[in-house]
Amino acid sequence: MMPDLRAARNQFMRLAAAAFEPGFAAGRRPGDHPMTRRSPFTMLSPVALVLALAAPAPAEHPALQSLVAAEKEFSALSVYGGMKSAFLAHLADDGVIFRPTATNGKKSWEARENPKVTLAWEPSFAEVSAAGDLGYDTGPWELRFPPESDRPPLHGHFISVWKRQAGGAWKVAVDLGVSHEKPASGGVGSGEFAAGPEHPAAPGGSTGDLRKLDAAYSKAVKARGPGEAFAAVAAADVRLDREGSFPFFGVEAGRAELAKIPGTLRFLADGAGLAASRDLGYTYGIAQRFEPGVPPGAFAADSSIYLHVWRRGADRAWKLALAVLNPLPKTGQK
Repeated sequence: MMPDLRAARNQFMRLAAAAFEPGFAAGRRPGDHPMTRRSPFTMLSPVALVLALAAPAPAEHPALQSLVAAEKEFSALSVYGGMKSAFLAHLADDGVIFRPTATNGKKSWEARENPKVTLAWEPSFAEVSAAGDLGYDTGPWELRFPPESDRPPLHGHFISVWKRQAGGAWKVAVDLGVSHEKPASGGVGSGEFAAGPEHPAAPGGSTGDLRKLDAAYSKAVKARGPGEAFAAVAAADVRLDREGSFPFFGVEAGRAELAKIPGTLRFLADGAGLAASRDLGYTYGIAQRFEPGVPPGAFAADSSIYLHVWRRGADRAWKLALAVLNPLPKTGQK
């Protein structure tokens, strides 16, 4: 570790330790939609949390290491500087949060007061493109209220998509997540981390439009149902997040969960992004659900927000590496 990095780490540990003195209130990183921000986990001691957030990022890949470090800095600022300052400092100018649908994150946070809660989180998984310009991470969050509120902490799992900026800094392009019950193990303060698959070389080929992947996925859902369509497009190590549940890992777990959805889904992308190496990208938007057998042009029964992270392998096939599907308040819409 270089001397300047060691000093920065020591400074953070002093600040974070002070934040956990009696009377400190910690919080979740929901950002916005009740289903926004951050499998079973428990909150460890304040000392364990400080050490986990201050620990060096994994060194498997320089770009991965820097992305994980950026996420930990994001959480650290939230802990000792407040959620508003943290989000304004780490969101890209065009970064998206969900309130409840996709909206510009910086403009949203600029219009709000800093919440009187404190949110802490840490990455437990991250993956970066071969070009090192696009990546995503996910992990547990915990939200604490002021002691006088006598409210228990909230828990969940976050998902962040990060983009390199012109100057080389990582900024958040998309931020959302889920809430769930208090985890039984792991969680904020555990320091658990697993790196995603390496992307040693660009697979080549046309960049294309990732929105077309969502359109093809929609057709597959209509033909085969949500569970089977998911299994057909999912990577072997796919992650699925849904509000109120711990994350689902692997094709079979995702298939079983999405098979519970009646009818069909139509994914309408509001935005997308693609790595320069054309091996990692994302789409997000609204997923409309239609009851079985409804005629074309019928109103959707309900809708959800979604995020898809797509990974392109050496065989040039795109697979779903991560999916989030969170319900919206019911409103009839075509």
